[in-house]
Amino acid sequence: MHLKHSILRLQPGIHILRHPKVGAPITVSRAPGDAFCNGELEMLSTDGTHGAILRDGSDCIVLLVKKAPVEMLIAAYLASADDTVPAIRLDTVGLDPKIKLQPIDTPVTKSEPLRISETGLSLIGHVEKIGDVVVSNGGLIGDPSKQFRLEGFQVMWPDKPASVDINYFASVEGMGDLPSVTTGSFCGTRGEARRITEVTFSLIGADSSKFELVGTAHFSGGFQMPISSGLTLSGPSGFEHLTCLGLQVVAASKQKAGKNAWLDSPKTKTFKANGKTKVSTKASKS
Repeated sequence: MHLKHSILRLQPGIHILRHPKVGAPITVSRAPGDAFCNGELEMLSTDGTHGAILRDGSDCIVLLVKKAPVEMLIAAYLASADDTVPAIRLDTVGLDPKIKLQPIDTPVTKSEPLRISETGLSLIGHVEKIGDVVVSNGGLIGDPSKQFRLEGFQVMWPDKPASVDINYFASVEGMGDLPSVTTGSFCGTRGEARRITEVTFSLIGADSSKFELVGTAHFSGGFQMPISSGLTLSGPSGFEHLTCLGLQVVAASKQKAGKNAWLDSPKTKTFKANGKTKVSTKASKS
């Protein structure tokens, strides 16, 4: 048996290699080529060729060449040196180069900057599926009826007296208690779908007794808790997530009530866990 071979250079495109129907078997394989012939090669072949051998007209190998040319080694197996070398049949489907489309100018909607009130408290919060929103003057951030997670929040108090501040922190699913922060700092997460299960707000500073915190924290399941300075708030099981928050700071009344009606409620249960006081109630479920 005598072997004769040749090199076939294929440009990017689709190439169909077939046997000329008569003559010796032909094998097809990729040649080492050079630095220029380093294209990508994908192959599809008919049964019996094993992706490399063309014996007769029923055999076919389809080559997809991409990005750069490739060189193929074509070898014919002749019974004698005088036999005619079969001419491989080659059909090529050229591929048009990619046309780079000019980008279409599309109007970009610029989100309005978050604006806070110049007086009193404002809350900036990140609400699940909605994003960052802001409320002022005791407004509610979030919607308790939709049960979306209020993932994080920030208290703003532009006209805050120098001798008072608000300290706040939260307990977040998978993270535990976050470090406490003061007005102007963000507490919680954004876009991580984590649940806030507890929140605490406290008035601090030399003149903290001259002010009171009023507001409500809403948790999933329809539970809502009135905000009181220093009190850790959560749902009854501790697994409910924060859905909505409203907060204001007001001047302390001259005559404060001697008893806390919230803690004295017969439907209120007070308990301690992890060294923090928690309060839950069934009376406030809506």
